[in-house]
Amino acid sequence: MYQFNGLTVWTLQALLIDMAVIIALFVSLKYIKGWVSNLHANDEITERDNFAFGLSFAGGLTGLAIVLTGITSGAFASTLTQEALQMAGYGVVGIVLIKLGHFFQDKVALRKVDLHSEIIKGNITSALIDFGHVVSVAIVIRSALLWVLTEGWYGLPIVAIAFVIGNICMLLVSQYRVQLFKRTNRNGDCLQQAILDNNVAVGIRYAGFLIGAALALTAASGLAPYVADNMTSSLIYWSVAALGSIVLFTLLHLVMIKVILAGTDISDEVNRQKNIGVATISAAVSFAVGVTMATLLGA
Repeated sequence: MYQFNGLTVWTLQALLIDMAVIIALFVSLKYIKGWVSNLHANDEITERDNFAFGLSFAGGLTGLAIVLTGITSGAFASTLTQEALQMAGYGVVGIVLIKLGHFFQDKVALRKVDLHSEIIKGNITSALIDFGHVVSVAIVIRSALLWVLTEGWYGLPIVAIAFVIGNICMLLVSQYRVQLFKRTNRNGDCLQQAILDNNVAVGIRYAGFLIGAALALTAASGLAPYVADNMTSSLIYWSVAALGSIVLFTLLHLVMIKVILAGTDISDEVNRQKNIGVATISAAVSFAVGVTMATLLGA
């Protein structure tokens, strides 16, 4: 069969099918966002110029793109029909898992704030935190997809369980940030109040830390051995590796931020003075630590 740079006619057809399914998934996300929000996405973005809604929608697109990189990383199916069904099926499952993880982050970690209502009001801090929730959840899903070596539908249950474990770890990260804010804030306000007050600096720092932690959790895909004939042991390895990666990330972040911003009261700058510059540096440090761990230790 004729080949061009390793591509055959069959693989080219499979790639075109994958691209068509991916485009359909991205388009469907717009309508899903509008349906879940009980709003017309175009009206919010173009008529009301709601930047917060646009940022939240962008987070959904980014999250879906991240999940799709995990879906497309494996080998093609044996037939074009099966390839289309698997791509569409895993894509839909990815969207569902993003929504589930997003829901639990919103309702468990920040249960005193209705992020959706605040986003509709144009609250940018709520949108930033929503962005962090969606992207971090998507990174965890991608980590689970890369970790599971089984092709086809057989790997779906283990991906779902690994996602639940990873999402629990991310909830612990969220609670850590909530409690840390409460302990270090001189005004005595909680993180939820800072969101209601639209403290953009808090949103940037929080979202950056979540995304960095999720990237660090990707290290579990390289540290935890996947044993196809022993799911229990595999999940135990995954749990230990995921939790250990989060702990290591937190410690490395503390060291890095103290060195880079030595002599700066970061909590006061971000929480009280609403210093976006300091918050952005903190978010960048979180990302740097997380992506370094993912690159060095991940699959």
